[in-house]
Amino acid sequence: MSILAEAFLKNRAEQLPADVSDQFIVPPFFNRISIFADTKSVRILGGRGCGKTMFIRHFCHSTTFSPKKLGIDDSALESVGLYLRPDTGFCSLMTSSWLGPEQSRLAFSHYVTLQLLAEAYQALLNIASADLAAGPLDVMSQRISPALALQFSQQVSTVGQLGDFVDLKLSELDLWVRNPRNYAQPTFLSFATVLPRLAEDLARSSPRLTGLSFRAFIDEFENLVEVQRMVICDSIKHPHLRLAVHIAHKRGAVTDFKTSSDERIVEMHDLRKIDLEELLSSVTEFELLAAELFLLRLHLKGVSFDCPAFDPQKLYDRKDLSYRLTSDYRTKVVGRVRELLPRLTSTDIAHEVLRDDPLKRRLIEMIDKGLGRHGLKKEYMGTSLVDAAKPRASVVLGALVNRASDPSAALHAFIELKDDKGGGPGDPFYKVGGWVDNNLYGCLFHLYAGLPQRENLLYAGFDRFCQLARPSLRYFQELCHVTLLLEFENSDRNDIEPVSYKHQAQAARQVSDAMFEDVPQLGLHGERLREMVRRLGAIFEALNRRPSQSEPEVNHFSIDHADKEGLSEDALLVLKEARTWSVLYEEPDTKNKRDYDVAQSDWVLNRIFAPRFGVSYRKRRKLTLKATQVNTILSQSSLAFESLLKELVEPERAARSSTGQLF
Repeated sequence: MSILAEAFLKNRAEQLPADVSDQFIVPPFFNRISIFADTKSVRILGGRGCGKTMFIRHFCHSTTFSPKKLGIDDSALESVGLYLRPDTGFCSLMTSSWLGPEQSRLAFSHYVTLQLLAEAYQALLNIASADLAAGPLDVMSQRISPALALQFSQQVSTVGQLGDFVDLKLSELDLWVRNPRNYAQPTFLSFATVLPRLAEDLARSSPRLTGLSFRAFIDEFENLVEVQRMVICDSIKHPHLRLAVHIAHKRGAVTDFKTSSDERIVEMHDLRKIDLEELLSSVTEFELLAAELFLLRLHLKGVSFDCPAFDPQKLYDRKDLSYRLTSDYRTKVVGRVRELLPRLTSTDIAHEVLRDDPLKRRLIEMIDKGLGRHGLKKEYMGTSLVDAAKPRASVVLGALVNRASDPSAALHAFIELKDDKGGGPGDPFYKVGGWVDNNLYGCLFHLYAGLPQRENLLYAGFDRFCQLARPSLRYFQELCHVTLLLEFENSDRNDIEPVSYKHQAQAARQVSDAMFEDVPQLGLHGERLREMVRRLGAIFEALNRRPSQSEPEVNHFSIDHADKEGLSEDALLVLKEARTWSVLYEEPDTKNKRDYDVAQSDWVLNRIFAPRFGVSYRKRRKLTLKATQVNTILSQSSLAFESLLKELVEPERAARSSTGQLF
């Protein structure tokens, strides 16, 4: 495997070390969020691949006190981050039926306490060896208070003994949870008590530790059962000056934040929210972050790419963010990646269509079919209408002559254009909002759909990779990995040159197919989610195959608000799961055409699936569906769905020669 492809091989935070000081790029939105301004807890949201774990790791002790950092200020001691991703397999044993109602709750709290103590011990080791600007800080020899020693059953007298104690207690807990009748119940500890006391003891030991506090990050919070989430919510509801508990979970996966009492966690009052998915949805900010990530991964592999404005050391500290947000820096960095992952414009691709014999032949057949439909084949011929000098108009003409309305005006306008008599401000092809603006992309997708084995160049290019991946940096990295593997397979070169359009397009299709096959692994309803993706893809693909392209680039849907009450429980479950796992995105509806058709949300199929179905990744047009139709798509039989598919496409059925490829 080539060095270049290996640069993007590891695209999950779990594959990286705990110290991400040279991996985490301070995101463009960093100055707009506040995570340690007070002791209030934070809820970090985001779908798969949005970087929740990497984001958290940036704030944790392994990165804060990394041996790679020099002259660390003592202010870092005021927020010592502790990371915990609960072992869901082990936690699932702590049930009422197995341990008893109260014991199961206390056992989970004890488990969290021991895990966070292990993290705290490792954090103190890192602090003791860190290059602190004010000089070394010996914390391991510090004695703990009698009150804390009592909590530790008099088995710990100094901080340095904490590690062995925690290891022993974790082993005891493991044996008891798995064999509750054969082993004595452990003495349960509470993290809400023990960690603040440990911080207090350390704060009294040195003036430099006066402001010491712990910040515990509980990752994958949604994987905990309700009673376990209550334990965490209790600590959020009642924060301590020296301990704040933060949680991270998939967007929409947790909606009830109940404590063990009748109280609930309330946003704004008890915690703040950081929605990474929403923050990464900004086109300009995602493109900048993706470009920097692309160059950083190459840099870390020793690959040269000739971009003087790019300085890896300026990616890791928020004080350098102002430099990175300048228009000059963005132009140079994003521009360089665009050069390495180049794209063809829609105009360029229209030229390619007329240079590519099979695509050109498909366009001519499309025009001839439309002419035949209107009885105009005696007056016009597709071969004489298609004009290499007017590629965009030629491509769009294919749709215009296939529409139900009389195409004479379009044909006359095209002939004037060919004779260089058209093209003025009022020309219907090229005026703003004219035929080309509204139909070119849709027509190009339609032409490529008829040749599914051909690389669709509409998916090639850095900007389009960003459109397919946003807001998932993981998807972007996978697109880059496969692209470079195809382009530089078996190459050991240490520089990079622009990647071909075809290899980028191939990579987009390969990644799209792989992500589709991965859907069954998503949660408890993965197979149902994949069937939903298959059915929505089939609908959008069928609409894309309509020669008229009267509604081009349909790739999302909304549900008539007046009809939403008709959604079945099964359909609602699938929608919830699809949103949680980022298979569908729920976005505000901004394009209602009619006042009486009020749909509050648009449901957008994750754009990473677009290449698999040969459809557009641009959010242009949608279907507004009745609840009964959504129920059919999400939860009814294949026969019922096929009947609905015909109903949706019936106004202009896809060409019969293409129908077999829909299923």
